[in-house]
Amino acid sequence: MFSRVRRAWRFAVDSYVVFVVLGVVLGAVLAPVAVGLASAPGGTVAVVYVDGSITGAQATSYSAQMEAARAEADAVVVVANSGGGSAPASEEMYMETVRTAEQMPVVAAVDAAAASGAYYAIAPAESIYVKPSSTVGSVGVVAQAPPQIEPNEQIATTGPNKLSGGDGREFLHGLATIQSAFLGAVYEHRADRLALERDELAEAATYTGLAAVENGLADSVGDRERAVDAAAAAADIEDPTVEVMRPSNARSTFLTQSAYLASDAPSRELTGVDVYREEGAGLPTYLMVPAGVLGTETPVVDGSTAVTAVNATGETGTGTAEATASSVRNDTRSSTERLSPPGLAHSAGPGHPAPVTHEAVTALGGDR
Repeated sequence: MFSRVRRAWRFAVDSYVVFVVLGVVLGAVLAPVAVGLASAPGGTVAVVYVDGSITGAQATSYSAQMEAARAEADAVVVVANSGGGSAPASEEMYMETVRTAEQMPVVAAVDAAAASGAYYAIAPAESIYVKPSSTVGSVGVVAQAPPQIEPNEQIATTGPNKLSGGDGREFLHGLATIQSAFLGAVYEHRADRLALERDELAEAATYTGLAAVENGLADSVGDRERAVDAAAAAADIEDPTVEVMRPSNARSTFLTQSAYLASDAPSRELTGVDVYREEGAGLPTYLMVPAGVLGTETPVVDGSTAVTAVNATGETGTGTAEATASSVRNDTRSSTERLSPPGLAHSAGPGHPAPVTHEAVTALGGDR
């Protein structure tokens, strides 16, 4: 009887030892696999560029990069190094950023500059990182004042605005509407962080990166790597794969020396301001660039001045100062409905004359 108990006890002990040894062996084998799974890339952060002067070609490239990022990535970092450019192209890039931010985290990193149209493009980002020496802001639009050309014996026209593409009144209303849309977009995305009043923001001043962090136009000092980390954290990704979306044959043109020198674009060129200047009469060219880069010899009117002039007519009261929240979102409304603030959409049409003369338009302006 005693010997049976003894044998049973020894069997139990031996079995326990076997299980312990087996557990240690299995743990040694499986532990590296578990560690590998925990540290494996959990997703992708795409890096998209706003590099150089903003044109239709760059807007098209940006849209393609964003579309690819939405299909392949879990978060996006937009690297901005631009002083702005075409207003319509800037609006297109803004809408692409909005569309992407609705699907995944978008974080921005500013190299030398994110001014005017470039800032418009990154405004929807949930965080904006800047360098201390970055140039940020210039929330405004400018346009060259239209020349006055009257019909004469040599020139005839079938409509009152056919020669110049629009009279001074329409020019001011268009400029004021775009300005209000820009301001409205910035406030829509950053109102809870801005330390600037609306009229201060409308002055279209530029700020250093440090000042931009203080006034709420940016969130923190940091570089691209920090922006990637923030985007990955927002998407709950550990050890992300970083995918650069910029085409290898991308060519960027620059109006400002600072952005040109900071660029790492595969191909880049420093251009003059002549590309932004209008020659003769034509349709207005609305630009989202700091007015100072155009030079003092170019007669320009800025958006803030246009808003003031339109409001001073008494035609719309203070309507142009309040932009609609979804001013340039990609929807099915007409461009007039999308861009026009309350009270302005139909005020420049037939039957609503405004006492704004061409002389008043050309007398306006200012180098912001």
